[in-house]
Amino acid sequence: MRRSYQRIAILAGLIATAICWHARPPEPTVLAFRLGQTFEQVVRDSSYPALKRSNRPRDDWDGNKFGAIWVTEPSVIVRFTDPKHGFTLPPTKFAALSFSENQAITLATSPMLDPLPFDEAVAILENLQNQFKAGGWEPWARNDSTWFDLTPEGKKRLYARMFRPGYMESTDLRVPNLYGMIFRLKCTEGCWTREPPYLFLIDIGLGDDVYGWKPGQPLRWTLPEKALTGSSVQ
Repeated sequence: MRRSYQRIAILAGLIATAICWHARPPEPTVLAFRLGQTFEQVVRDSSYPALKRSNRPRDDWDGNKFGAIWVTEPSVIVRFTDPKHGFTLPPTKFAALSFSENQAITLATSPMLDPLPFDEAVAILENLQNQFKAGGWEPWARNDSTWFDLTPEGKKRLYARMFRPGYMESTDLRVPNLYGMIFRLKCTEGCWTREPPYLFLIDIGLGDDVYGWKPGQPLRWTLPEKALTGSSVQ
């Protein structure tokens, strides 16, 4: 009888372990890319099932190959693989990587799984800003862009900014003659009505350095307004 109870206890433990294992959220996959890569190269370099979750680039009426890879569910790590200026974003459930002429040209993403309270969102903002600084990105001085001031006093000013019309703060970053980025913190809940909870998201729009473009120079990529504003998970 005791052996029967032991076997039942062992079996129950194995079942409980199996249930817990299958209930765990899946490990994040990785969407890895560089601007200018082909759709096929991005699919090859990524563990994210990009081939299944995309509008594969196809010829349109004027011969360009437009398409996109979409992220719409958790969780995916977006990795920009430039060897000098690259970065790795936190897990997300939203991203759109667009293609023209079968080349990756823009990324729009919110590098968070859900909107968060201010302090938690700013912790992610600070981690990203440190990565961008280390990768040689710089604010575009011509439009008075600066790094986010994340000193204690700077955070107070940033928090206050979230409650004024616009309900966001952005900075334009660039790697001269290579890449441009919109880096933004915005309020998504409560700030305009002054009714908590107050929740915040980070937006990133990545593309070519249109800031450094001069007439007559060819552009490999474009940075449309849709990518700059960045659709976000609400």
